[in-house]
Amino acid sequence: MNASKFVKLKKELRWYPFVIVSVIALILFVYIPMFRTVQYSLYDVSIVGYGEKFCGLKNYRTLFGQSQFLKSILNTVILTLLSLITIPIGFLLAVAINSFGRTKIQSFFRIGYYLPNIITGVSVILMFQAVLQGHGGLLNTFLSAILHREITIGWISDVKYAKLGATILWIWQSSGYAMLINLASLQAIPTELYEAASVDGANSFHKITRITMPLMKDCFTFLFVTGVINGLSRFTDLYILGGNSSAGIPSGSLQTILMYIYQYSFETPNFGLSSAGSMILFALVFVFTLANVKLTGFMDVENN
Repeated sequence: MNASKFVKLKKELRWYPFVIVSVIALILFVYIPMFRTVQYSLYDVSIVGYGEKFCGLKNYRTLFGQSQFLKSILNTVILTLLSLITIPIGFLLAVAINSFGRTKIQSFFRIGYYLPNIITGVSVILMFQAVLQGHGGLLNTFLSAILHREITIGWISDVKYAKLGATILWIWQSSGYAMLINLASLQAIPTELYEAASVDGANSFHKITRITMPLMKDCFTFLFVTGVINGLSRFTDLYILGGNSSAGIPSGSLQTILMYIYQYSFETPNFGLSSAGSMILFALVFVFTLANVKLTGFMDVENN
């Protein structure tokens, strides 16, 4: 090996310590737990490292035979679909803010709507527990003032309204992010297209439907895919709204798959069931994401 090749190899080796640290961290904290989860889903495990017995697909059969788990799947899907309301709301906010032009007023509203994303999640949830209370809650007080009659809806205590109350919290906390992404896409559209459309006699509705919406397809796809993934993995807000319980109070109406996994991992440990639940959640996220990508043609757009 000549001197030049040795010097080149020595320079390249300088970067390997940085890469090795990341690889070791991934192996210890991601890949090993992931493979152990797959293993535990096929075992009867009450205490990790003690009395583990291979049981095949028994844990999966047990889960799909439990009405509680099936209900958690349904709750997860419904809450995920409701959380996607943030996409059209974010778009409408972005259109309204964009109409101000690149002014200080636009900056004020842009920061104001995005502020809920900056506030600590737990503090927002605790605040909304007061907003969504059935008696004396700020939302019911506001509705009572408008409708001129007393409104006492239990937004987080009534089974019929609990999902709607949780969605109100999600919309308030997440619409700012959707607005910011939509606004960035709106401002990336060349103004010449709108000017040419105006010359041709197009009104505002035609500009939105013929220019804005088609050119923002990639933005909507991104928000849709990430929104589904985030919706399927909801935990913290629902856990605190339910009184720091993974049972999904009231009456399991807010228990998602992730909360079910938490329940059988920490509250009533059965690591075989919780691991099987984790694998089912992974499969659900994978299928939803793959379906979204296929239906929206997101990968085709990226390849082009």
